[in-house]
Amino acid sequence: MAGRVIIIGAGLAGLTAALAARKEGAAVLVVDRGPIGLGTNSALANGVMSGPSERYGAEDYIRDTLRAGSGLNCGARVRLMAREAPSAFRFLRSVGIPIRERGAQRTVVSPDPSVIPGVTLMRMLADHVRGLDGVHTLPGFCVTELLRRDGRACGIRGFDRRGGQLEIEAPAVVLATGGAGAVWRRHDNQKRIMGQGYALAAEAGLALLDMEFVQFYPLVLAEPGLPALIVYPPFAREAKLIGASGEDILEKHGLADVNDAIVKKRDRLSALLFEEARAGGVFLDLRGVPAAAWDAHPLAIFRRLRFPFRERPAAVAPAVHFMMGGVRAAETGETDLAGLFACGEILWGLHGANRLGGNALTECVVSGALAGRFAAERALAMSPAPSCGQKAQPATRAEGAGTAVQYREILRGLREAAWSGAGVVRAEGTMRAALQALDTVEERLGRLAPRTVAERLAHGDLRAGALTLRAVLLAGLARTESRGSFLRSDHPGQDDGRWRRNSCLQYDAAGGGFAVRHLPAEDA
Repeated sequence: MAGRVIIIGAGLAGLTAALAARKEGAAVLVVDRGPIGLGTNSALANGVMSGPSERYGAEDYIRDTLRAGSGLNCGARVRLMAREAPSAFRFLRSVGIPIRERGAQRTVVSPDPSVIPGVTLMRMLADHVRGLDGVHTLPGFCVTELLRRDGRACGIRGFDRRGGQLEIEAPAVVLATGGAGAVWRRHDNQKRIMGQGYALAAEAGLALLDMEFVQFYPLVLAEPGLPALIVYPPFAREAKLIGASGEDILEKHGLADVNDAIVKKRDRLSALLFEEARAGGVFLDLRGVPAAAWDAHPLAIFRRLRFPFRERPAAVAPAVHFMMGGVRAAETGETDLAGLFACGEILWGLHGANRLGGNALTECVVSGALAGRFAAERALAMSPAPSCGQKAQPATRAEGAGTAVQYREILRGLREAAWSGAGVVRAEGTMRAALQALDTVEERLGRLAPRTVAERLAHGDLRAGALTLRAVLLAGLARTESRGSFLRSDHPGQDDGRWRRNSCLQYDAAGGGFAVRHLPAEDA
């Protein structure tokens, strides 16, 4: 359908792209596996966005982003972000998002301090999108393939909540699918975020860059029975991190400003807490925090949890938070496949070897606005083409379907392989062992033929997660150094002479593996 833009993903990047595309006059269809807005990682965010301001200039922002990325950022994308961030913040204010500016950061403010700021952000943005003529939403739709014709993207194929298969054509498609955090045993992502976008892109012929770089958030609740919720900054002055014997871990390691470490030194802090956890555990001690602090963000969020935080410490540990790697795109957001655009976490280039705190949401708004705008221009400029249809078909039936128990067991095996082989600190032996475990996961998955919608969703998620993890492990084995978020115990030093290069993985659909090569990092 000429003039239509399809957006896969209804998080901050996807909904921003939808608004930008509609502003240009395109008809917009937003599809998502879950509910629009609130089923995404954006809804779990602390609502903090980094970017230039009057007191924090563009050069300061560029310097800090490049420093966090350890020489592997795409310099052009960093400069683009510095240039476009102010207009992105104005856009959010224009749709009614409450934002407070403080130095280098803008923060979404929830009227109720016990509500995660990301929930406020996504609820308001989703309501705004749903109120627009020309923007349609399709929740509960699982995309299984990017359609291509004559070397360009032309639509999507997938199935709906009833299992009916559907093909929808459009001259422009936007990937806003997020990352893959839920592949790991410990993560703070939505449980559906398992690399579906990476799989779609790789199977459509796109290269994946820098997939070995996975960011861990250092402080995530690890208490049995509690959700894996981030301990959102700012870290209360009276709060402590203690070991099993009660020693003050921050004092022990000379970390006077844990908030600064969370923003700028997450890799070091995560590794430190990972080792401390292995030595007996790390616990968040909030017993000395004044009563008034529990009425304000972020501790007001903890009041909703069933745990006596004021009476005893709670276990915390690092967890997978964000993927730095992804697909390459021009400043317009268009990928190497004509007609396919990308935005948000799946987009490579801004972060390099590690992400500066606050850059995730900034990237979502900036890259979403650009991808939506230029996808609309592409769609409106295309003449009508023969349609590949909007054909609803009944769900397929097959014998040999797996049970829910089998799918859970395979998921457990996948997550254990990810955690052991692509965890906070890696080594050649554990990565190779994880690849062997991954072979077993894929072999077991290949013997199952899903029948119900739930089985098809589980099967597709596991397949995407396995493909993504294979890319992470192979890229990691090829990089014999430590850099940014990528830490190897058998190669602990950073080697700029050999490894100031970006990994580039090309998927072999026939063989099911990746070819790994390296590209010289550009001078920033």
